[in-house]
Amino acid sequence: MAEAPIEAEVGNDIPPPDVMAPPGLAPEPEMQPTAPPPRTGAGPVIVRDRYFINPDAPLVQLDSPSAKAYSVEDRRDLSRKMFALICTPGLPTRVDLMSAIRGVEMEGLLPLAEWEIVDWPLLGQKTMILIYERPLGGRVMDAIEGGAYKLNEYEFPRRIMAPLVMAVKSISTEDVPHRAIRPSNVFFMDEAMQTVVLGDGATSPPGFDQPMLFEPIDRSMTGPGGRGKGSLADDIYNLGATLVVLMLGYNPVARISDEDLLTLKMEQGSYAAICGSARLPIALLEPLRGMLNDTVGERWGLEELTGWLSGKKQPSLKQIPIVRSDFPFQFEGNNFYSPRTLSRYLSRHRETALQAITNDALIGWLRKGVGDANRADGIIATVETAALQKNEPQGTDEFVIAKACMVLDPQAPIRYKGFAFMPDGFPEALAVEFLHRGDATIPLEVLKIGLPPVWYSLQRAVFIGASVQQSDYIKLTGYLSLNDPGFGFERCLYEGNPTLACQSELIAKEYVYEIDDLLPALDAASNRVDNKTKPMDRHLAAFIAARFEEDIHPHLKALAAPVEETATIGMLSLLAFLQWKLRVSALFGLSSWVGGLLGPAINTYHSRSTRHEIEKEIPRLVRKGSLPELFDLIDNAEKRRSDAAGFEAAASEFATAEYEIRDIEGAGSERQSKAEITGKQTAAVVSVVLSMIIASVLFIVELF
Repeated sequence: MAEAPIEAEVGNDIPPPDVMAPPGLAPEPEMQPTAPPPRTGAGPVIVRDRYFINPDAPLVQLDSPSAKAYSVEDRRDLSRKMFALICTPGLPTRVDLMSAIRGVEMEGLLPLAEWEIVDWPLLGQKTMILIYERPLGGRVMDAIEGGAYKLNEYEFPRRIMAPLVMAVKSISTEDVPHRAIRPSNVFFMDEAMQTVVLGDGATSPPGFDQPMLFEPIDRSMTGPGGRGKGSLADDIYNLGATLVVLMLGYNPVARISDEDLLTLKMEQGSYAAICGSARLPIALLEPLRGMLNDTVGERWGLEELTGWLSGKKQPSLKQIPIVRSDFPFQFEGNNFYSPRTLSRYLSRHRETALQAITNDALIGWLRKGVGDANRADGIIATVETAALQKNEPQGTDEFVIAKACMVLDPQAPIRYKGFAFMPDGFPEALAVEFLHRGDATIPLEVLKIGLPPVWYSLQRAVFIGASVQQSDYIKLTGYLSLNDPGFGFERCLYEGNPTLACQSELIAKEYVYEIDDLLPALDAASNRVDNKTKPMDRHLAAFIAARFEEDIHPHLKALAAPVEETATIGMLSLLAFLQWKLRVSALFGLSSWVGGLLGPAINTYHSRSTRHEIEKEIPRLVRKGSLPELFDLIDNAEKRRSDAAGFEAAASEFATAEYEIRDIEGAGSERQSKAEITGKQTAAVVSVVLSMIIASVLFIVELF
């Protein structure tokens, strides 16, 4: 095959703009060395009172797929060459990786000096930035392609392979995989092009920026956001594919589409698919075959790699044959020889997939051709169980297709209605789906119908982290089952993505990912939002519940109350509790904002004089910026008891007076009824008296 420039490979480094850009942001343009953008006129952005980032000095040659590069000046050491990567707002970053490598000299890794949240003028909002030492020799691949750097097969292991293996070894000590190893992310630290380092891996989710070529088969079948944290084994696979391209100086499969390359990997194995037509040095074939082994348990580790580099003979590789049939399963004009390729096809052609799943020929092919009765029984059980649950989510066609695809290929990602993710990548996939589409209905359905437990039940070997992952899914499902503020989809989003900034429209531009920054952000927002809007929504409530370590369930319960007065008090109590516990200084704007919304809460007092006193006191407390004092004013226990006692006494006094008045004067129909009774009694007495008088008179007349 003719040599193809590496751009044919790195063209996929940049995810499609509609995948990468969060709502409200224009998609990132493809990173090409074009004319410099017009000057912004904005001054430098200062980080930690030390690093000056110049928005008018972009370094296009150091851009990464999810972050733009700009020049940095270290005011404490002007001779130091540095650059900053400005992350895509809203896209989850890897603070765990940043924390592990910041300020630490790790052999083989580009040194990270600092990271911080800054207000970036070119975006008009805050975002995450990372400040690195500048690799003065540029990208290794650029130097190879431009002819500035040449080396032979004997120099390659020492000058390129060894430092990259050391980089993987360095990061492995922190138990945080790099997950961004690719040719375009390998640099020369010095102008003499002697020191090779691995670049950034923290500006986007794990594997997000990786082209399919450099990802293992299972992880390359997902969307960019769902590839998962992965492990050392994934880094070694990434490294193996990267070394192939660096050794050759070009991408050997550049002219093959991603889909065709994935099919080749599944049918022939990754090593054969990537290296089969390439002229690689014989000495490198053994380590490359070990690193690109598709069976994780048989893939080379650091021990084998370092041993090989030191000249030690390594044990022979165990070649585990690919599961395939001698005769094909025919469907829609295609011939399938392996369950894995069939599973991939069915997951991408759901409109007709059920025809294949319910076809008796599939069962025969699995039993006789593939020789796997377990897979055949699994397909039968899937169809029969669905028939018994016609009116349940587990009886739907989409569930059957998703489960059947898992049965056919248990190692593949979970795939449902076009949404695909590795089980350790669900939180990031959920976030990317929400940020990309503004809707997470399909990921939430995955949780509701219980697909992750099905995936784990089909794994034939126990792997590290499985129990923790399953526990996390149980928690997320529990959060999703509650619809009160502080729970639901939003809680799943923040619990699963500890570094995701709060997505509330009130503070989205403030890039708040730590609880300590929440109240100051709301305080700043008070100057630009409608003061009739509450400083609390579902995203804010869920963010607080996920990030705040104290028990806030009583506050959330009050916040969820259907009565406006109680919900308002719940909002104030939660914000006040935060300010008190976090020891946040005066919040003048937020106090004024909240103070203007307390009418319903004030009206819960019965005493007019008490309400008047509270209304007079609010401005004074607003000027102090103290939400706890404002809450104490509104919901003071002693004041509540006094008001209740006063109301009870007043009600009793009123009832007594009312009874007396009614008893004396009567009222309405009662008065009329009383008058009628009195009249009847009087008439009866008068009649009796008159009758007696008349009788007496008649008696006297008869006597005389």
